[in-house]
Amino acid sequence: MGVTIYCKKTGRSIDMGYGGFDRLRNKVAELAGEPFASHYAKLSTPEYMFCLNKQRRESLYAEFDAETQRMVDEGIVPIKIVDFCLQPDCEGKINYGTCKEILKAIGDYDDKSIKYGYAARPDCATFHDFKGILQDCVDTVSYTHLRAHE
Repeated sequence: MGVTIYCKKTGRSIDMGYGGFDRLRNKVAELAGEPFASHYAKLSTPEYMFCLNKQRRESLYAEFDAETQRMVDEGIVPIKIVDFCLQPDCEGKINYGTCKEILKAIGDYDDKSIKYGYAARPDCATFHDFKGILQDCVDTVSYTHLRAHE
């Protein structure tokens, strides 16, 4: 199981597992800057991922959401970056404006060496490939879909 990210108009796509998609979103959060990067990284910690106490888990996520909202309200991080980072892994959508905002946040970063896709595949997805899909969507005033695949 994994995620396919594709541009609706050009059809360009990349495939990756859920772990690769998590790393990709963490990279976008990192490139969006501090303090959002550190805040978003909390979601990958054992405290958040494996908290079995229902009250504690609800409290953690309520605090996380409140801090995220504060950062958005204070202009520390654009809401469109937050929307991308926090949307579901499957059946998500990255609209034209969000593609533009992500491209703005990532700037010149265009790494081709870090693999986010399936390493054994010759077309293993890189950040460069993801950036190309975002650019396709901006150039064609389209949107990007996320969909689960097996």
